[in-house]
Amino acid sequence: MALTSEAENIQNTAQHILNAFKEMNIQSGDVLQYQELYPYLQDHYPKYKDVQKEAEHHLTKEAFVTPAPDGLMLTQVGHKLLYGESAAE
Repeated sequence: MALTSEAENIQNTAQHILNAFKEMNIQSGDVLQYQELYPYLQDHYPKYKDVQKEAEHHLTKEAFVTPAPDGLMLTQVGHKLLYGESAAE
């Protein structure tokens, strides 16, 4: 059961990270800085701390985000998932 709950925790954290992008209206190619993300996660999903890196890795593998030095950058794939449209170039 511990594996299931950890997997669920990773998935929930990943979903809350995506929700943060949408609520903060982050567009494709823009970076959601950790200084904005951490308070959001703390308010919405305090369990994130144990699995944050795994959740980020999951989102990167799915091509929704790309790591940036100070946060996470939303990709075109992630933009389409969140907003249902292609990113304007």
